[in-house]
Amino acid sequence: MEKSKMGENAASHIEITFYTAECMEFVRYGEYRDGLGTLKEALKYYDEIPADRLNAGKGIGIHVSDPEENGFLQDFPLLMGKTVDLDLLGDSHGISRYPQILKIVKELAKAREDITVVDSCGLLKKDGITIEASELARRINALQRKIDPDSYSQFYPDAKKQEKKVMMKLLTEDGRKEYLSWLKAGHMVLPDGARAEAEEISRLLEHGQVRWPEVTPPFVFICWSETYELEDGDVIPLEEADPLFERLDRARVKENKENNTGGYDKTKFIIYYQSNGEPSTYEGCQDFGDGDGSLIEHIEGFARFYLETEEGRQVLKDMGEERSRAMQEDCEYIRDGFLPYLKYHCNLYAIEKALLEEQEAEKEIPVVTDRQEARKEYQRDMLAFIQESRRALNQGGDLPVMPDIRDYEETKEKSAYREHVMKEIKAEAEGYGMTVEEYAKNGYEPKMR
Repeated sequence: MEKSKMGENAASHIEITFYTAECMEFVRYGEYRDGLGTLKEALKYYDEIPADRLNAGKGIGIHVSDPEENGFLQDFPLLMGKTVDLDLLGDSHGISRYPQILKIVKELAKAREDITVVDSCGLLKKDGITIEASELARRINALQRKIDPDSYSQFYPDAKKQEKKVMMKLLTEDGRKEYLSWLKAGHMVLPDGARAEAEEISRLLEHGQVRWPEVTPPFVFICWSETYELEDGDVIPLEEADPLFERLDRARVKENKENNTGGYDKTKFIIYYQSNGEPSTYEGCQDFGDGDGSLIEHIEGFARFYLETEEGRQVLKDMGEERSRAMQEDCEYIRDGFLPYLKYHCNLYAIEKALLEEQEAEKEIPVVTDRQEARKEYQRDMLAFIQESRRALNQGGDLPVMPDIRDYEETKEKSAYREHVMKEIKAEAEGYGMTVEEYAKNGYEPKMR
């Protein structure tokens, strides 16, 4: 059965609270408060502890509750005396696993100028480097082509499609590591003029924040798969992954039926998407051969199992109250929010694909009628509607209203009719030796002689 994790990207689904202690070495020795919800609240209680009490070194720490660790509570020292040690937080994997901690350190350093930050790696400065994934993908794609143009043309005949794949990979941690390893490979021979660019891209990958483009549709990362048709670490746009999963599932079902065998090809995947402007993920596992169908159908079936079947409800009961409540909330979100979101994105892609194909075909046909001109205006506005819809889906807000082709045709017909009438009126006015204004003022009648 699939194990699914809903929520924001990686560590953003964690719960962070603060504690203050009179002694940061032995936190339960002396005055201690925990369960503090904000840094501001923690600083308040920190200030109330006399600095010289017991000479024990007061401070502030962070509690991290991580669903991936079954809610296990991890402690990280934030402020010891008047020092924040970012090197220590890095060594303890706090910052790399939970980037929120670095944001908290920045907030603390900004709030208290008397605090010393130990930061030999310059993490606070490096955290300010940001670059949009599409721009970084363009630079990596250009570098790949420059390093080996022959191999590039052979393996990536569609440069635009390859650049899109690079961009999607850059939005995953594994993808960024992959490109960083490639750039740092000692055996790679760089042509003249490429070394400086490679070093700059490496710096951005290692220390920068890769920003999601606002209109990026969801995509699927293949963690691993038992079918040879899916490559571990590959990224696939949702609109391609959905029918691909259906084909692989049907093929294995057919194979099992024809050979009178069982079995399935297990595939672990992560869907990367944006929710209210924040990078988010859905993790799951589909068994090709179980008859679940497409990727979206599989996710829908997963939610229905818990929400609509007796067996699923019993499984929820057996989980215990807290886990059962969390799983039910996840499934309700899948049903009411996530699935409509995925389906809307797929529908937008289908409309966009049809429009672009239509535009490509029309390049060979000159525009000769008002109806064709109206259609072109409609196509242009529809493509803008698709982009605005993606932005609203990803960033939050109201979806735009879809243009109606009838409005364009009717407006164009009225405009054409008006132009025809005005030409006739102008010709009549000139025939009477009058201007159009004089003719109109005279009730569209000739002057009396």
